[in-house]
Amino acid sequence: MSSSGGNVAIIATQRAKKWPPIRTSLMAIIVAFGSSFSFGFQLLITNPAQGAFIKFLNASKHSNNPDDNELSHLENEWSFIVAIFFLGSATGAFLIKTVAERFGRKKGVIVSLFAQVTSSMLTIVSFWIVNHILFIFARFLMGVGITISMGIAAMFVTESSPAYCRGVSSLINGVLLQLSITVGAVMAMPNVLGNETHWWYLYLFQLIINTTVLVILPWVHESPSYLASQDIKHHELHAMFKAKIVASVKFYHGISDPEAEVFADNLIETHQITRSQESIISVWKSPFNRRGTLLGMMVTFSMAMSGITVINAFAFEILMNVGMKQDTAAIANAAICFFSFAGILVSTKIIDHFGRRPLLISTFGCLAVVNVVIVGLMYTFAETQNQIVSYFLISAICMFNFLFAMGPGPLSMFITGELVPQNCRSASSVWTNAVMAVVRFLILTFYLPVKNMTSEFMAYAIFFVVPMIVAVLVIFFLLPETKGRNVEEIREEYERKSLL
Repeated sequence: MSSSGGNVAIIATQRAKKWPPIRTSLMAIIVAFGSSFSFGFQLLITNPAQGAFIKFLNASKHSNNPDDNELSHLENEWSFIVAIFFLGSATGAFLIKTVAERFGRKKGVIVSLFAQVTSSMLTIVSFWIVNHILFIFARFLMGVGITISMGIAAMFVTESSPAYCRGVSSLINGVLLQLSITVGAVMAMPNVLGNETHWWYLYLFQLIINTTVLVILPWVHESPSYLASQDIKHHELHAMFKAKIVASVKFYHGISDPEAEVFADNLIETHQITRSQESIISVWKSPFNRRGTLLGMMVTFSMAMSGITVINAFAFEILMNVGMKQDTAAIANAAICFFSFAGILVSTKIIDHFGRRPLLISTFGCLAVVNVVIVGLMYTFAETQNQIVSYFLISAICMFNFLFAMGPGPLSMFITGELVPQNCRSASSVWTNAVMAVVRFLILTFYLPVKNMTSEFMAYAIFFVVPMIVAVLVIFFLLPETKGRNVEEIREEYERKSLL
């Protein structure tokens, strides 16, 4: 049997299945706890616990009114401190390729976890010495570490998963992200840990999670695609790497030794032809690679501009601005986050049935409608001060989170890896993660000042309505379906249609 013929037979057999092999699932869960779980947790804890953090900032700056519960004069400065996380993310994005190629996928995640562990420890120290400068540096470092981890984790899972379940495997990252958002919303409630004496326990919790992942991760196999892309022309190296690739394929695909041998041969043949890795500059030279990178960046940009950045960071404040008391707003915020988790669970059922393209088009289209409704409800409350309107607003935000978690949230994390070849993934990941980080940084830096100069509904309308409409149009006309297809099949479609 030929290598390619055997590979086709293996894929045909696998496609009769649906869910990832158990070891692939476990690997995806482990790396997700060290990447997307940390990301979601960091997004949320500064939301319901904002009052405690502002008091910490006030105490560190030696304000004359440390008992002031509002501290409105520090609101804009706190908004910038929240945004610092994404400045670190932008920096980390440009380190993804270097770390991923120099250390590999598995060791690259380990390196990023050391940055996260260091950040958590520095944050805890900043609490005890009451130093907001150290807190800011630690938050920047956390952004660097988490973004490197998320960028490499997406490649790790995509490259290790069988094609028939790649969507579900990659969605595990999204499931853990939405779970962490719900966990963070509950743990950071003012009457739980989100108060001025206990907020440091939030970082202790993340420190324990990351340390646990660091202990487990060395026991999993490296990505077979990464191993196959290494320079193995020398006979002895070829035999050694071949054995590692076969073991990795067998580990992640759950297939027999002969099947793993055939798959490994095909993988080596494919990756040795295109072994040289694209840089963050050279990735723009090839029309196909440029198109895949741009489409990935567009999906990520639209995800960040959907409104999720403000809802994650300021939903608690938005709810209090429409008349809710602190405890009620905290409970409502946790309920809103639960809908994110429900959305991602639905996505695991439909992503490999309906495909990426229709799911993104439908969810972005619905988000555009929901954003218009949110703006209308904010305006209505501003004009009427009717408490009933606030409950309609909660419902609209719940629907937003459900739709976001069902489509753009998880898909933006791995769609780029399905649009470009293996030798471009780390370079393309740099650009998509950089776009996400920069956009979120700018939104968090300027949203509150714009809101304070205008109004809540006006700021939300300015930032988040038009991008959803543009996203639907771009995806409808340009994004190919990637479900169950390899990059060469997508390349052939691109060359036929000559879109660029």
